[in-house]
Amino acid sequence: MKLFETLKKGAVAAASSYKLILLIWATTMVSAIAVGYPLKSFLNIIFGNSMAMERFTDGFDIGLAGDIGRPLGGLMAAVSAGTLLYSFIGLLIMTFFAGGLFRRFTMSWGGLTVSEFLKASANNFIPFLKLALIMMLVIGAFTFIIIGLPVIIIMAVSGRNMPGGTSLYPLWAVWALGMPVWIFVADASRRWIAATGSRKTFRAIGAGFRALKEKFWLSYGTVLVVVLINSAFIAIAFWYAITKTPDRGIMIFLFFLFTQLLVILRLFMKAWRYASVCEAGSSR
Repeated sequence: MKLFETLKKGAVAAASSYKLILLIWATTMVSAIAVGYPLKSFLNIIFGNSMAMERFTDGFDIGLAGDIGRPLGGLMAAVSAGTLLYSFIGLLIMTFFAGGLFRRFTMSWGGLTVSEFLKASANNFIPFLKLALIMMLVIGAFTFIIIGLPVIIIMAVSGRNMPGGTSLYPLWAVWALGMPVWIFVADASRRWIAATGSRKTFRAIGAGFRALKEKFWLSYGTVLVVVLINSAFIAIAFWYAITKTPDRGIMIFLFFLFTQLLVILRLFMKAWRYASVCEAGSSR
């Protein structure tokens, strides 16, 4: 019952912050255009008005690769660089706005104006970025211990190549069940920073672990439920994007609008997790 109440209050808090979520969506949209437009221009330079793109729709044509010639290497480099750049920009954007969202969700009453939201985001950006980098290292080490190290041991003992099939399922299951712990610690640490105004990252992480210890099952269950729902949503969204992509007419525009709605829902779910963690930490 306590878990349901926490998730409900978190959803209400996230829904009431829809203006902030739309601001985040608009910013990510602009960043995507800024990264994607140069790549589109490069594709136009390579293919021009040829029938190359139609040939791609029928599957990869090795003859087309020969027609492209040297620009193919530049194209692949541009795609890789663009993907890395967008991922990096996305990390910075979400880290920045997380500061404002956690400030919003740690307030006892009222809301934030756009200017106050941006100010809180800016004030919390550096400690949140440090926290994100530290938790990435922690999760990387956790992944290596749970999956990487056993795989190395199995390969060394058996003398075989990378094990496959169902043999890795138990390891992935343990990893998946352990991830909500680290997600909660990271979110609870950000909650502590937003609530106290402190910029001490390691003290914040200590506060995150204490919050987990005090209400372990509520904390763990809150993140687990949100993560499961979010994972199901992402899987459905990817399936729809892959199988329902239109190729002409007004349906392309409608498909674009629908995908942006999915992006907004994805941002809402992230805000829901933040708000639920804040609610779990403040509940008695």
